[in-house]
Amino acid sequence: MEILLNLLYYTVKMSTPLLLCIIGGVFVQKAGTMNFALEAGINIGAFTTIVFTFLAQNLLVGVVMGFICCIILNLVFGLFVIRLKANATVVGLSLNMLIQAIPPFILSVFFASRGYLSAKEYIPLETMNIDVPFLRSIPVLGDIFNNHSFLTYFAFLLIIVMTYIFYKTKFGVYIQVTGENLEAAEAVGIKTNRIKWIALIISACTCALAGMNLSVEQTGLFNLNIASARGLICLSAINCGKREPIRSCMFGVLFGFSRALQLIISEFVGATTAEFMNVVPYITIIIVFLFTELPAARKNTMRIFREV
Repeated sequence: MEILLNLLYYTVKMSTPLLLCIIGGVFVQKAGTMNFALEAGINIGAFTTIVFTFLAQNLLVGVVMGFICCIILNLVFGLFVIRLKANATVVGLSLNMLIQAIPPFILSVFFASRGYLSAKEYIPLETMNIDVPFLRSIPVLGDIFNNHSFLTYFAFLLIIVMTYIFYKTKFGVYIQVTGENLEAAEAVGIKTNRIKWIALIISACTCALAGMNLSVEQTGLFNLNIASARGLICLSAINCGKREPIRSCMFGVLFGFSRALQLIISEFVGATTAEFMNVVPYITIIIVFLFTELPAARKNTMRIFREV
């Protein structure tokens, strides 16, 4: 029972950065653009928050700069994709590779380190987990949902707020119309480019929060493998969830469960097997894709013939 409760507790914890990234990515995809720079957004949010916290010796400065740098990154993505009509996949993957290369260079030149940068002395890690009194008194739910960080609770609140905006507000309708029929949206006077820019800024902020959860709330430091392909996992969750907020987030929780399972199993096996368990989240992605995409592929009766 204790192992099961720990598994569910870590599922919630591991799902937090995924849920934050997914809910912003859904807005971008529904607006007609796939944000392949989610991985870069998580990395730059985590990196700049720790760097500026370390330099300014102030966590608030680091958080503000994390948001600013992540927004700048998404504006660069939008400049190429929205303004210059470049291929979103090529631009996104290029930014992902660029952001992977920048941290080790800066760390080696300015901080004499290529692996990590710690700002634990300026981050109160012991106060990050919040004890919720009414959850404490509930036997099972308290063990699963109590003593999580602020951004964990904020992520679930954000999902509710964003889902309401998406389905119940004029802005949400504009986003859906822009993504489904660009010409029709422009014909009725919707400024589609503005909608896409706003969606990108929303995604930038949620990616920054995901990076802060990993670097500030969970560890107090930045390391080169901090994102661990979470941005790509979020893209998979969005696609498996058919770009619907709740369904996509449910797949995010499933991928969070796979990471929690990897963590729990690693405690009971040897070092070699524990290293092998790192592939569990990625195997989960493949299995989920098979179950979600095969039924749709079978329904597709179109055939493409090529002349020889």
